[in-house]
Amino acid sequence: MHDADLLLTTAQIGMALAGFAGLVTLLGRARVPGDARLNEIRFRSMMELSLTLALFALLPFVPKELGAGASASFRTASGIYAASVVFFLLHSARRNRGVLGRVLIQRGITAALFAVGVAMAAMLVLNALAAFDAITEGLYFGALFLHFAAAAFFFIRLLYGAFPLITAPDSSTQPEPHDP
Repeated sequence: MHDADLLLTTAQIGMALAGFAGLVTLLGRARVPGDARLNEIRFRSMMELSLTLALFALLPFVPKELGAGASASFRTASGIYAASVVFFLLHSARRNRGVLGRVLIQRGITAALFAVGVAMAAMLVLNALAAFDAITEGLYFGALFLHFAAAAFFFIRLLYGAFPLITAPDSSTQPEPHDP
């Protein structure tokens, strides 16, 4: 596999995101009490996405080490990855409904994230079933890129949710300047 370094780097990035998300969650506080449940969903989704990013970046090495060619390794990994994406989407929908009473937490954003997941699953299923040997690795890397983008999105949302709201200073509460 000529792109082994890229796969290993992707796995390391996934693990780093998971570690930083843990620190942000541990040290940060929700802006308002109602954000705690939303931040919990963001944290869980971020951890799941980051850890599975690392897992799927390493998965093509398994069939390769068992003697499969590069194309067969990526096609096999694509099939497993596609099943995982479908499972994650179903799991996320159930979790959202269970925790907040609705699947689309923030309509446009959640719908876009689900659409990215469906696009990933479709791309991976196509990659697993069709013999596009010339672009098999590229399709797999495309799915990893979308996966990384979703994990990064949740990380950013989690990070921003941990900071207190900054409001405009109220002139009535500012101290009077002192003359020297």
